[in-house]
Amino acid sequence: MAIIFFILILTASIIVAIISKRRAGAQNIKDYLTASRSFGSIFIFFLGIGETYSIGMMTAFPGGIYHSGYPFASWFLSYVLLAYPVGYFLTPRIWQLARNTNAATVPDIFRKVFNSRALEITVAFNIIFFMIPWATIQFSGLTLVLSGLNIVSSRWLLMLTAGGIVFLYIAISGIRASAYVSVMKDLLVLFIIGTIVMALLRTDNPATLFQIGTDELHNTGITGRQESFAMSTMFFQAIGMPIFPLSCAYIMTARSARTVMRAQIFMPLYMVVFPFMMLIAFYAKYHHLALTSPNDAFIETVKTLLPPAMIGIVAGGAALSALVVLSGTCLVIGSLVARNLVPGLPEKHQKTTSQMVIMFYIVVSMVLATMVPTLVSHLYNMTYFGVTQLLPCFLLAILSVRVRPRALCAGIILGDALGCGLYLSGIDTLGINPGLIGLVANTAIVFLTGNCQRPQKVRHHAEQEYIVIEENWTDRPLSTSSGS
Repeated sequence: MAIIFFILILTASIIVAIISKRRAGAQNIKDYLTASRSFGSIFIFFLGIGETYSIGMMTAFPGGIYHSGYPFASWFLSYVLLAYPVGYFLTPRIWQLARNTNAATVPDIFRKVFNSRALEITVAFNIIFFMIPWATIQFSGLTLVLSGLNIVSSRWLLMLTAGGIVFLYIAISGIRASAYVSVMKDLLVLFIIGTIVMALLRTDNPATLFQIGTDELHNTGITGRQESFAMSTMFFQAIGMPIFPLSCAYIMTARSARTVMRAQIFMPLYMVVFPFMMLIAFYAKYHHLALTSPNDAFIETVKTLLPPAMIGIVAGGAALSALVVLSGTCLVIGSLVARNLVPGLPEKHQKTTSQMVIMFYIVVSMVLATMVPTLVSHLYNMTYFGVTQLLPCFLLAILSVRVRPRALCAGIILGDALGCGLYLSGIDTLGINPGLIGLVANTAIVFLTGNCQRPQKVRHHAEQEYIVIEENWTDRPLSTSSGS
């Protein structure tokens, strides 16, 4: 029975993806990647849940609560909540930059604003390197959940099926398919969590379950170094989340800056399910469910509380949670290679090239998930170390501060190397997040060597304020600058 409901949900998602094609405009790379900037606040809102309501919400979050209790919850919930006010002010301006430069990717923005091919390539490689483990983690989480729920026994069959469905979404209508399936996925996740909690409340008092975390906190406490790491990580990831490559890709699909701003106002509603996920983790701990690892807390609770048919629906929701993030990640990687790394590729060939890159990336991600899971885990932990190093570029572009592109390139490389080096070497940073140390060094290099100059005057256009950077502020002659 479970497998039937699971297959029905996946089939329904493909039908939804096909329906999304009806709204597609001209079949060009811009519509494929940005939906011709036509999405309203509702789609932007649901797309934004993609990263938060990923497969990690069903594995890593309850696993972290099971293992570490309230300290883990306070760190995770705090950085996500802090990211929303940052995003309220930052993301509409990123949308303006994308519109004013006619950009479809983040490197497109910086190539146009700072007139630098070198910066475009540096940013593209930075994003690709640190996004490599993102798809692999989704495959790993998906196999963990579905094998734990006894839906599929063959890991490779599961990954090949998931990879095929993701490629089908992308081939049908690009970002539009991700958006439509994301709405279905998010509503399904809310239904699943609500059903699990209702079943849980029939047998247990929530106050008793939450008391488990309180007792553990009193018994263990938090050291000063742990508190320092938590606070610095909250700050670092809160400023990094709004500029995360997936977030930027979704921002560029919006109809206007005001659309993005309206969606950001309601973003905190995402957090409604996390107290319930904490209950699920504490339930597994209170009842001493047999877990292979803390990440199995959600799986074993579902198997204990729900009938077979509902387990199939849970499996379907878990699959969609991974597939939506996978499709978005694949689109980001494919577009960066086709638009920003392959020199002089005409737009009419970029879509086909992007799909070829995506197919290769899916295969590589499946192999990495099977062959080197430990390495992938380390890379995944460093994702924010890398993508947040783009913050100085965004802020200087938004403020129209003129700066030498070579300083921005040097800052990104130094920030990446320092953050990752400190993390991998295990050097004591007194509890400060290594990525934040890298970002400080990055910013210092930019301001010390970039010859920054004051902003130019703001120009007004069609009810939106935006900044125009002089195109001759570059490290090379204007005649060699890249086109769109």
